[in-house]
Amino acid sequence: MVRKTLVFQKSVTYFFLKSKDENMDNGLTSITLFARLMREVTSVMGQEKRTQVDTFWVQIDDLEKGHATEKLKALPNCMEKYEVSEKVFQHLLQLAQTCPKELYGIIPYHSKAEREMFIPWQELEQCMQNC
Repeated sequence: MVRKTLVFQKSVTYFFLKSKDENMDNGLTSITLFARLMREVTSVMGQEKRTQVDTFWVQIDDLEKGHATEKLKALPNCMEKYEVSEKVFQHLLQLAQTCPKELYGIIPYHSKAEREMFIPWQELEQCMQNC
């Protein structure tokens, strides 16, 4: 008699996400900054796949554009997602505990990266007026 055994596979992936977006409200331009350190644990048992997401650190900052540093103003308006090693993740986590605002401006050593640009609010506003 042939016996089937289910194969169990588990993978752990570490991510660093950050974004910057400029918004205009009542004539004032503000900058929203977001950063997150997370881990995805994916388990596969036969045909069943489960993913668990654990957030280790997250921060959101809003500031008036006039109070932002030139470095922050120069960052692109986008969402960036970096797949990093566990060691790089641990270093980023340390940095988050001591100098969290530095995470907005760094590009970590990574194995994979994705970037999604945001539509500038001026274009979005113009599009809504023309629609």
